[in-house]
Amino acid sequence: MKKILFLNIIASAVCLVMCSCSADKTQPATGKTAETTSQPFTERRVESSDGTYIFDKAGLLSPEDLKACNDYAGWLHDEKLINSAVITVSDLNGMTPYDYAADQFEAIYEGKGSGLLILINNATNEDIVYRTGSCFTNISQSSEDNAMYWATKEMIGNNYRNGIMRLLQLGELCNTYFIDNAQIFSYDEVKKFEKSLSQAKEDVCMIATRNGSKTSNEDILKVYYQRKFRDGKGIMLMLDTESGTVIAHSGEKLPSKLEKAMKDVNELSAKGDNTGAVNRIIEVFDK
Repeated sequence: MKKILFLNIIASAVCLVMCSCSADKTQPATGKTAETTSQPFTERRVESSDGTYIFDKAGLLSPEDLKACNDYAGWLHDEKLINSAVITVSDLNGMTPYDYAADQFEAIYEGKGSGLLILINNATNEDIVYRTGSCFTNISQSSEDNAMYWATKEMIGNNYRNGIMRLLQLGELCNTYFIDNAQIFSYDEVKKFEKSLSQAKEDVCMIATRNGSKTSNEDILKVYYQRKFRDGKGIMLMLDTESGTVIAHSGEKLPSKLEKAMKDVNELSAKGDNTGAVNRIIEVFDK
């Protein structure tokens, strides 16, 4: 399938989504969401990233463009706690585009966390946005279709840098303060928690996860903390639905009001009342 044909298909899909009277029950398509990646497009200025997030196997990007895309993907990785990556290929090794994208996410991130992997597929010209965790919850299909429409137009014009940036920009729809990697909360709950934590006086971030690995919750939380709070100033909590526990970490002394509330929080989590546990945390920072 040629990209020009794929663009026409996407355009039809976007039109159908925008004209439809029915709404996605789990991922509401608001006006703000639908316009996020529409023109005009401006690159966000970000710092250089030490990580590798762009794998240009097809050789589509200049060194300058590759660095710009990599720095932006690295910013999303730390700011939004998204496991982001971009793969460009000219050969899918006999796999479907979606299966290839899923396989690459498994290879790079062991399939863990909230993922946003962009596959620029010059083998069959069917590009893929692979989403997991909070990226699946917060990025609606209409937003993805809209971004793909504009990105495909850019790439047809040989502007792969802008095309890739537009698709990565979907990551900015994800939350900053409450990240539901486990996808255990409804869209409305996630947005409510995000709003409450964003208004806290302290810089607080909370992650919901299912830790089925041999790595301890404490070690996982420290890694997330280092990504999010490089200066060591901030508070991060992790709710693990596998163990029914909530833990907290900070580079500074934890507030006494939080330490006092953690018994209540863990009792609620142990009972499976995850919503109650999060609300108890929010109560702490509302005071």
